[in-house]
Parts: sequence; C-alpha cells; structure tokens
Amino acid sequence: MTELNPEQQTPEKHAEFIKSLTQTTVAAFKQAEHNKTALDAAVQQFFNDAIAAGLELEEIENILGVNEPSIMDLAELSEDDEEIVIDAFEQLLTI
Repeated sequence: MTELNPEQQTPEKHAEFIKSLTQTTVAAFKQAEHNKTALDAAVQQFFNDAIAAGLELEEIENILGVNEPSIMDLAELSEDDEEIVIDAFEQLLTI
C-alpha cells in the first residue's frame, strides 16, 4: 500500500493514498468474507493505516461506508458482514 506522510501531503499524494487504502481494504474484506475475526482485523488495519496517515475521523468514516462507492460496497459484503464491519469500526471509536 502507498504510504502517506502527513507532513508532506499533497492533493495528488492524498488521492493516491486513498486509492491504495481502498484497494487494500477491499481485498482484505473479500478475503475475510463470513469470518468475524478476519473482518475485525481488516477494519483495525484500515483504521490504523488511516490514522497513521493523518486522516480525520470524518474522512475515515466516509471512505469506509458513506462515500459512493464505499469500501463496503466495493467489497460486495453481505448484510451480515457489513454489520460486523460497522460494529468493529464503532468499537475502535470507543477506545
């Protein structure tokens, strides 16, 4: 995945990072299909990578599930798997 140094961020590097983060997370979600532990780990990795890159919480939430198409849309998750992802993300917000 493309790294993003928050101090050297340009709009182009930011867009490239978001694209890479999205592709990496979609692949992880697809691989983790119907596996709560693996989906939780994929959400944790997504969150950690986004925070390390200096993304704001609102942008992280939008990338994961609000923007069209969202990572969850691109991963073609079942409704049950979407619930697991949302629950895992919400757990990270309470830490």
